[in-house]
Amino acid sequence: MTKLVDKHLINGKFLNVFTSVFEETELWIDGDKIVRRGHSDALTASETVDLAGQYVTPGLIDAHVHVESSLLAPSEFSRLLLSRGVTRVFADPHEIASVAGISGLQYMIDEARQSALHFHFMLPSSVPATPFEHAGAVLHAQHLKPFYEYPEVHGLAEVMDFPAVANGDADMMAKIHDAQAAGRHVDGHGAGLTREQLAIYRAVGIDTDHESDSAEAALERLDAGMAIFIREGTVERDEVAILPIVTALNQQYFSFATDDKTAVDIQKEGSIDFNVNLAVAQGLPMTLALKLASYNAAQAHHLQNVGALTDGYAADLAIFDDLNHFTAKRVLVGGEWVDDDPKANVVLPLANQALNFEMSLADFTVPMTQTRAHVIEIVPHHITTHHLVMDVPVEDGQFVANEEFAKIAVVERYHKLGHGLGIIKGFQLKQGAIAGTIAHDSHNLVVAGVDDTAMLLAVNTLKEIGGGLVVVDGQYQVTAVPLAIGGLMSDQPYEELIVQMNALQAAFNTISDAVFDPFITLSFMALPVIPSLKITDQGLFDFETFSFIDLEAK
Repeated sequence: MTKLVDKHLINGKFLNVFTSVFEETELWIDGDKIVRRGHSDALTASETVDLAGQYVTPGLIDAHVHVESSLLAPSEFSRLLLSRGVTRVFADPHEIASVAGISGLQYMIDEARQSALHFHFMLPSSVPATPFEHAGAVLHAQHLKPFYEYPEVHGLAEVMDFPAVANGDADMMAKIHDAQAAGRHVDGHGAGLTREQLAIYRAVGIDTDHESDSAEAALERLDAGMAIFIREGTVERDEVAILPIVTALNQQYFSFATDDKTAVDIQKEGSIDFNVNLAVAQGLPMTLALKLASYNAAQAHHLQNVGALTDGYAADLAIFDDLNHFTAKRVLVGGEWVDDDPKANVVLPLANQALNFEMSLADFTVPMTQTRAHVIEIVPHHITTHHLVMDVPVEDGQFVANEEFAKIAVVERYHKLGHGLGIIKGFQLKQGAIAGTIAHDSHNLVVAGVDDTAMLLAVNTLKEIGGGLVVVDGQYQVTAVPLAIGGLMSDQPYEELIVQMNALQAAFNTISDAVFDPFITLSFMALPVIPSLKITDQGLFDFETFSFIDLEAK
């Protein structure tokens, strides 16, 4: 007597992640599980699919991502990623939590339930990220603990407050302990940490990291026994630097992550599929690149029976036809085929977080008693910055912006608590200003410009539309992308958002010749836990001394 199952895939070449070989075999699927790899006389199927010699890989996995950075709600993010062969993500909803607290976390879980993509949420470990900025919420261990009752919650996200760990801060230790007691694990965020400091993370059970931006940094994490997420996002372009140290002997410790990638870039170049293709272009065998992108990511997150095409594993897979370049032709998630043209969902609303601040032209004045100043220098395609000490233009006791040096301000948007002012080099603004309510990690309002009137118009436009991204040109023409969900995410289908973002980029191109993504770069200028010089609503922050400094240099 034979058993009836749902699907039987034949005449395909299926990746065996345990041997790193594509094998000509068969796959039997019932419900959301693979029940048999290979021939079987004991099974029959309702649907038989002849793959005609195409290749099959386990569904791709993003080991660490902030959905909010795509500017899409989770259900729209799902539509976009599934088309690229990505079937599972480990998402840190830190951004919306910094704006809306536990209601933001609940929103992400509820919204994601509309999608076919597997979401594993890692609870944000630091809201606010540090005591050096004001956020819209403060989340302690007691606020996070109830969320471990949700099956979608997989652990504690990137612990970025190293001093809290090193000093044994009671609340941070409780967050780590609560995750582990619930049978979950804890991700790391070791930007700028020494090998000795990494040991402190490992001692409390933190076992992953995505902040390697060089081979040397990755080797230090490997030495510490950490799983390494090779990051390739919109700004964080680290993969090429790390790939040379990945070998057949150590590959099991590496997987891929995007961290922060816009919808525009996902559509243009891809998500984890781009990581795979970049690795292949750099000389990694396709079999190994796909293993990093699937099985290794699942193992790093202690996720069992995911990431392989064999008995008892999740029925998530992607079909492609070229060993030299991965392009998903058809995708199966949870045992169900993804529609070739899935229709947009009705994005769930989130009660709008009103922007609460007041700014005037005088607030953008930068008084100077000398010309020597501490200057933030952008590192193109990276979220780190250089800390420069140099002469800047000063007239009548005030800093004067020009194409080399722009003003930058971070405006506290929740409680009218003021703003910080600085000088930034690298935006190459010839006129106007750019601004947004995306400012990692507390998501205050951040604006950069060479014209105070344009800067004021930009921030007031954001207040009027309830948050988003804005470009103001030299004629004070405004191009804006509203982000109705907490000033971070659009409530529109991803196709419409991409049209809006392309128009915004075109507007920026009229006021600057910069060749990097200006908006995501601007958003990271306010993140004080990343080297080297940043700015928050409280002022200029030096990562090396972990303290605020004066704008004027001694």
